[in-house]
Amino acid sequence: MKFISVIPARSGSKGIKNKNIFPLNKKPLISYTFNAAKKSIIKNNFVLTDNKKIKKIAKNFRINSEYERPKRLSQSNTSLIETLFDFYEWTKKKSINFDYMVVLQPTSPLRKFEDINRACNLIKQNKHKSLFSISESLEHPYETIDVKKGKWKHVLNKSKNFYRRQDFDINSFFINGSIYIIHKNLITKKKIYDAKNHKLMITPKSRSLEINDLEDIKIIKPLIQSF
Repeated sequence: MKFISVIPARSGSKGIKNKNIFPLNKKPLISYTFNAAKKSIIKNNFVLTDNKKIKKIAKNFRINSEYERPKRLSQSNTSLIETLFDFYEWTKKKSINFDYMVVLQPTSPLRKFEDINRACNLIKQNKHKSLFSISESLEHPYETIDVKKGKWKHVLNKSKNFYRRQDFDINSFFINGSIYIIHKNLITKKKIYDAKNHKLMITPKSRSLEINDLEDIKIIKPLIQSF
């Protein structure tokens, strides 16, 4: 089985301007993902970007930046699978052979290279067609409320039946976006996962946080220092 990693990183962002190169403890955000990829067992690592500054940072980590991400696939409404499919078509032209893409989002700087290695080994052991990392929900869905004009209601009607967490009848996890592994045959069908042959990999809450806004930066800064 041959793995390549892909790090999708477009120029624009809404929550934080130039989010992927935003300084996090004096280092560009994306550098944490580059570093984890480079330390992992994956030998061929690619960044999918339209940004020259990101390409320059990638060069310092010896991350391949030859692929030119089209502007049409660098928009806020661009789906991940459309970008991966276009990159896959490029790999065919370049005769780059692989079985799986390991997708590493730059917004997950707490991910460790050991997490990447474990994910790859799980695929090797069980020959699943896809995998994504999950973590226990920070807040349980039964505790989620919808607030409009000062009025509130439970998002899930069943929430009214429970008042204590220990009584909840759902084990709630969320897809944390840290690691996706996708077989190339799925990408040709523009699918992210195979529902019948999929693996879940649980990662700790402490490494599940994603950066979407400046508040997330404040939360993650002290955690990065402990790495």
